[in-house]
Amino acid sequence: MHPAARVEDRESRSVLISGRYKILLHGFFPPPSVLIEHCCLMTEGNTWVIAIKCRPILHASSDSSAKIYLTNSWRNVEEVYPDAKIEEKHNDIQVTLPSLREDIEVAAFGTPRKDDQKRMQMAIFGRNPTQGSDWKIRIYLLDDTITAVKQVCQKEEEMGNRLLTALAGLFVSNSDEDIRIEFTALETGWQIKGGKVQTITSRDAWNSPENATDFPRCDFEIRHVDKTKEQFFCGITTSHETDSANTEVVALFEQKRGRDINPPTEGLRRLKDAWMALLARTLKSRNRRFLINLSFVMHVDNFQQENRAVSTKGRLSSLLKEANRVFTK
Repeated sequence: MHPAARVEDRESRSVLISGRYKILLHGFFPPPSVLIEHCCLMTEGNTWVIAIKCRPILHASSDSSAKIYLTNSWRNVEEVYPDAKIEEKHNDIQVTLPSLREDIEVAAFGTPRKDDQKRMQMAIFGRNPTQGSDWKIRIYLLDDTITAVKQVCQKEEEMGNRLLTALAGLFVSNSDEDIRIEFTALETGWQIKGGKVQTITSRDAWNSPENATDFPRCDFEIRHVDKTKEQFFCGITTSHETDSANTEVVALFEQKRGRDINPPTEGLRRLKDAWMALLARTLKSRNRRFLINLSFVMHVDNFQQENRAVSTKGRLSSLLKEANRVFTK
């Protein structure tokens, strides 16, 4: 298990519940309002206490003492800027500040009570598997915010990994019980090295990382035992107290190929371009429901390969077939 970098406001014992948002000097004029997305579960009866805090952005200094100061310099934004206006919405907080004295960054901190919960997402990443080779996958538990999804996807793409399946939501309770990640179904012909169950501590899940990328994760290694099998399928469940999140991973273990791979057809290129354009529009509209599906299909490098891999089991098959029919007319 890989823990997250912990960021905790020790004075009030609150935890970081959002990404960091930079607000820069705007001359003598107030800066534009900022909409901060948080990961608190705001159901009826919740007792979350949320505060917006700020700290200066130190541009020039890089010595260790400055880093310590920056890490521990969060102050309530209403103490620094008494005229600040804060409007809490369902999953967002709108912050409007007067003219700034310096460049700052703001973030939301929350103090949960006993029965409060945090919204999180299970995200699974890995490379394209090859026949006869072990396959490593990473299962993250990240905040349920668009910022977290985008940052982690970008980080994994830079490492050559892709999102393997749709995100699955989990409500994490305010308790010391570990979060359990388990392979609940595994097709014959494959084995999980080191066991099918790993855990993430509740403390790591509750402390969001400042960089919105180093969320806690578990790494699993899948061994290809039966080399004659190509189609892989497994079920994965993440659970904490009374809630659980379930997802399925479908993949095709193909033989390694040489340099004579056929380049993607014009139709496939148009299909991928269309998905990317749709993803961009979805991000602008903040429609999380479509983002979950699009963040999966945007990684399609070879439509025919992916379509074969999910032809019998994946929910993605019909979606991709319809997209192929539409975009290749």
